[in-house]
Amino acid sequence: MCYFSFKTIAIKVSIVLPFKNAVPYLKECIDSIRIQNHTDWQLIAVDDHSRDDSKAIIESYQDPRIHVIQNEGNGILQALQTAQKYIKGDYVTRMDADDIMPLYKLRTLLEVISAKKGGVIATGTVKYFGEQEISEGYQSYEAWLNKTADQQSFYKRIYRECVVASPNWMMRKEDFDDMQGFSKLTYPEDYDMVFHWRKAGFMIKSCHQLTHLWREHPDRTSRNSEIYQQESFFKLKLGYFLEEYNKKELFLIGTEKKGVLIAKMLQEEKVPFRWFAQDPGLIGQKKRDVVLENIFTLPPEGICILSIYPKKKQRNALKDFVRERGYDIGETAHFF
Repeated sequence: MCYFSFKTIAIKVSIVLPFKNAVPYLKECIDSIRIQNHTDWQLIAVDDHSRDDSKAIIESYQDPRIHVIQNEGNGILQALQTAQKYIKGDYVTRMDADDIMPLYKLRTLLEVISAKKGGVIATGTVKYFGEQEISEGYQSYEAWLNKTADQQSFYKRIYRECVVASPNWMMRKEDFDDMQGFSKLTYPEDYDMVFHWRKAGFMIKSCHQLTHLWREHPDRTSRNSEIYQQESFFKLKLGYFLEEYNKKELFLIGTEKKGVLIAKMLQEEKVPFRWFAQDPGLIGQKKRDVVLENIFTLPPEGICILSIYPKKKQRNALKDFVRERGYDIGETAHFF
């Protein structure tokens, strides 16, 4: 914990906020930033060609800390890249136009980073909210994200899902510059950024407090854009996975939709693999011209892709099995 007073030491935080047609949510978002108990911040709001009054809403605040600029390209990633040259703060974070910052978010994340000398990404826990009941899938992802933060198991779980919510991190500007900021990222950019952090050797550290309120609604970009659908995530993470384990024998476990998608991508990359099934009725049959093998014949050495994520009881049994075969979850066996 950092014990100096943020009231007496000015540390400017640059907040990057892409927005597009966000009128229903934007005022609540901006208000949550303006009432932060850390007040030395710069908001770079990037208009991604809105067709509503979003820009007018932000400009109406007439707050000198708020800067509205136009996206030089199209989409969230190019909006982030457009904002990069306007960042003046000592620390960098981002925000989504439909979300809300808890009152203490900036200060809490600053305390996490300030306790370390460098190479630290600060994050915390998240909570979904919305006008309608949050779906079981989003509730499950929230619980998984928060467990990952509580256990500090970010890189061990990196191939399962994006381990840090896109608007729920903060880092030093010098570290941000060292990894060339947003300029080298591809879609899905939030997931790619985590892989860049790992490659740079940065540690992700949680404050173990709620630092982001994530709004769920039907118009969310992640719900409606192809670049945030499952195949895009799989293509991204499989690329990093093959880069990391390119000289290891590869074993794929699971024959349902995700397993078939991974098999397809491996074949497209001409990567050899063996495919294992749990269902006795499938053993010996072919999928995508690959003979399915009995999971109980899984060799003890190699790298496993677990393309299934069953309910807790079955998941624990699968974990126990692969461990008994000599694998370490998060090291030599990864849930996808």
